[in-house]
Amino acid sequence: MMGMGKGVFFGALVASLLTSTVAVNAEDKKVLGVSLPNLTNPYYVAMKKSFEQNAAAQGFDVRVLIADNDDAKQLSQVQTLAQQGVSAVALNCVSSGPCVASVSELNQAKIPVFTINLLPDPESLKAQNLKVEQAVQTDQKAGGVYIGEQLLKDIGADGHAVIGIVGEPTSVSANIRDEGFKSALVSNPNAKFVALVNGKVEETTSLKVTTEMLQGNPGITVVYSDTEPAALGALAAIQQLGREDVKLYAFVDKLGVKNIEDNSILKAGAIQEPAKLAQIQVENIKKFLAGAKLEPVINSPPLLVNKDNAAQTAEKAY
Repeated sequence: MMGMGKGVFFGALVASLLTSTVAVNAEDKKVLGVSLPNLTNPYYVAMKKSFEQNAAAQGFDVRVLIADNDDAKQLSQVQTLAQQGVSAVALNCVSSGPCVASVSELNQAKIPVFTINLLPDPESLKAQNLKVEQAVQTDQKAGGVYIGEQLLKDIGADGHAVIGIVGEPTSVSANIRDEGFKSALVSNPNAKFVALVNGKVEETTSLKVTTEMLQGNPGITVVYSDTEPAALGALAAIQQLGREDVKLYAFVDKLGVKNIEDNSILKAGAIQEPAKLAQIQVENIKKFLAGAKLEPVINSPPLLVNKDNAAQTAEKAY
């Protein structure tokens, strides 16, 4: 090194080594891919934020892709993550059936896949011999049980309730919620189920079918809804019919919690914790990549929401 003093030379050498080390560490940093259905629902906004915060805390770079409720777009985005060679993918399906193709892509790329919230169809996974390292989901049955127990508490152990359900019979999760709700009421012979209508997880549809259900069954005193959008439609139906005597119990999100806090009709509900689900998944992906063996499924119970805790619960869940 002509004209370069020893001090300058060694300084340059140290700087070069440090730069090389930083580059190697950057290359070694694991990348977590995340695929979410949308960001129109506050549920997924909270989940995205939690994935980003917890991934950073666990030393991951994170790439979050949003499918805009489009199965084909989600598959394309998952293919992109596979081509990029990410270390793992957290996958919240847009739809259970089409989502199996995304799992297949990741399996072929030998990238571990972890599912969250809405899971791929288990029968199709089994038929195609596909592998999910771990599924993290809300304990849907527990949520139904919590709501049923709150209803029993509100009416008394031997109180009377004539119940109509605004459900979604084609949804596995909704049906499991309904089973939990019914099981909590078995101990009271005066709690009777008289109607089931399909709210299709839509506020406008629920408004229509709940109105028809109440008009056809004027003796109904309790409406139970297994989804938030259907609950909002049911609430509107009860109000428009002037049936203040009918009480509503439902699965809810942040808006529903606000209604529990402010409204005398919506008495109680169960709320999922998207931020907690994402935190659990990131922590377990970290463990898996370090060589740990994981349980195939984690069921995280939702939170019961009533008048007493509504003000605090939404903040905790989201």
